[in-house]
Amino acid sequence: MWRIAVVLGIWLAAAALAAAVALRAAGGPRAELVLVGGGEPRTLDPALMTGQIEGRVAGAIFEGLMRRDGATLEPTFGVAESVEIDPGGTVYTFRLRADARWTDGSPVTAEDFVWSWRRLLSPDLGSEYAYILHGVRGARAFHTFGGHARRLREEFAPELERLARAHPTGLPADRWQRLLAERRAAGPTGDVADPELRELLFRQRGVVLPDELRRAARELRREADRKEAAFRDAELRLGRTLGFRAEDRRTLVVELEAPTPYFLELVAFFPTYPVPRRVVEATPPGEGWFLPERITGNGPFRLARWRAGDRIRLERSPTYWGRDAVRLATVDILSLESATTALNLYLGGEVDWLPGVYPPDLAPALRNRPDYYAVPALATYFLRLNLRRPPLDDLRVRRALALAIDRREIVEEVLGRGELPARHLVPPGLPGYPQRPSPLRFDPEEARRLLAEAGHPGGRGLRELGLLYNTSESHRKIAEVIADQLRRHLGVRVRAYNQEWQSYLATVRAGDYDLARAGWIGDYLDANTFLDLFVTGAGNNQTGYSDRRYDALLRAAADVRLALRDPQGLAGVSEPGHPVGRALRGLRRATAPEERLRRGAALRQELLAEAEALLLREGVPVVPIHFYVVSGLVAPRVGGFVTEVRRPDGTVMPNLQDLHPLRDLFVRGPARAAAAGAPR
Repeated sequence: MWRIAVVLGIWLAAAALAAAVALRAAGGPRAELVLVGGGEPRTLDPALMTGQIEGRVAGAIFEGLMRRDGATLEPTFGVAESVEIDPGGTVYTFRLRADARWTDGSPVTAEDFVWSWRRLLSPDLGSEYAYILHGVRGARAFHTFGGHARRLREEFAPELERLARAHPTGLPADRWQRLLAERRAAGPTGDVADPELRELLFRQRGVVLPDELRRAARELRREADRKEAAFRDAELRLGRTLGFRAEDRRTLVVELEAPTPYFLELVAFFPTYPVPRRVVEATPPGEGWFLPERITGNGPFRLARWRAGDRIRLERSPTYWGRDAVRLATVDILSLESATTALNLYLGGEVDWLPGVYPPDLAPALRNRPDYYAVPALATYFLRLNLRRPPLDDLRVRRALALAIDRREIVEEVLGRGELPARHLVPPGLPGYPQRPSPLRFDPEEARRLLAEAGHPGGRGLRELGLLYNTSESHRKIAEVIADQLRRHLGVRVRAYNQEWQSYLATVRAGDYDLARAGWIGDYLDANTFLDLFVTGAGNNQTGYSDRRYDALLRAAADVRLALRDPQGLAGVSEPGHPVGRALRGLRRATAPEERLRRGAALRQELLAEAEALLLREGVPVVPIHFYVVSGLVAPRVGGFVTEVRRPDGTVMPNLQDLHPLRDLFVRGPARAAAAGAPR
């Protein structure tokens, strides 16, 4: 134990110097609350951000219809002061506060939300989170159908005619399915109406005849016309008479395609925040309407300064409707990727909250401190695999890589914070989610067999693979261990390399990688927040994965009426003996409204579980590594910081999403250096 004290003593000795450096860099007095944000935010535009770093800032300078309560983390009223939901659960009428204001003093109106949501969904904006509003009537058509129609006319229909000429005796069904996946056809063709074309698109056995291909080309052109018409209709009406509309300055009506149990969580989530139209439109493209000299927000804080590579300074907004409840006058969010520097600053008293950014080697020592916290998280650490690049376009290679990684070694030898090895994408603990057994395990022998079957015994003939991670000491160690395991168990050469946060995001988005470290924190307490990442064409997919069966399961989960009306996409899982089939049968037999709601919810969960099983069994675009533990150091003077929350049913659960709204935090007394604490 003496070694722990020595190690922390060394950190404290260096902390005074680090604190002095930090003060000079700040160029002003210390903020009331200082926290480490991690890397530099890529953007402060809520519609374009994707990371936790940006989201934490966005939740301070903007506010949605709902916000998260600091004590319970349940959605509570933000800009909206009330909401009425129709008995069918598909029409939400929000009444906005009369005193909701932008920082320039002008009122926040229902039309601000209408314009901001149309902007989020605009295909021209390219938001990676636009899909979260696809459950709103007309939103998916507005966002995707124009592009789908062009691809059907210009790519798919001519391709099918070419295939008909090239394969006069027919195209084998397995090759047909591979071609559809490579072309990511599931998105544009996912909801075709023609039953014969649907059967052809789902065909797994036999052959596809030339006449069928030619007929399919004709039907796809008709489908393109249908989608083009739906897009034009949505373009004309969305925000006016379709999906969402401002009935007056303070009344916003939202119509959903189907009941969505987590919709109030979505409108508390940063992509749905309003943005100031007059500022956005007045700022030339590329110049950053969200920079301090231009930005207008509506949240509890205003953006006072943004010094790249140093910090973001937030100040309490005098125009915020709930300003009397905001107890912090100033907040600094430091742009630090160095875990060593971050810990030094915390130990020197210059940082009040250090969320997980500390050297992993020190986790055993830090666990003994009274200011250390660690709770399970609704978050998964995984690798993205780029299916558009050989050899990762071969399922056998992807499965071999997944089976050759010893996750237990990583969590026990590298991390040591209580993380759990992950064999699923969806973390455990979600109420009502019936997770299937995972095919992923540590099995080097089976991994070697699969790699040999793919034509690469002992890794021969495989080029060196790159494993990209964003700059972090923890990510580096994990990447190096994975590279070593793949070399030892498979003979595969892997080069781990890093990029700073913004470059990493751009590289992954461009698909310029082989393997890439990734992490996902659930946006709401539902398995869908992890699974809809990998729908064909989803903004956060970024792997090239496409499977129409997977897409069909997710569509049916979004609206279980589809499963009742048209089970074509559920072939193989709708039989009476399958869990999905049993749930379908139960819903069909239910007559009372409450029973139908309960049975529909059960069917939805089974559809999601089947989608995850398919993703991990027959897709493997991702390799789960571990389930996160939310950990860090928080000074005793910080109040309002919760690691456990009480649910509406009275149960207590961990703060799985690591949400700590700055609006509800406060500090007691002056800052001072953190004591090392005695080992316990």
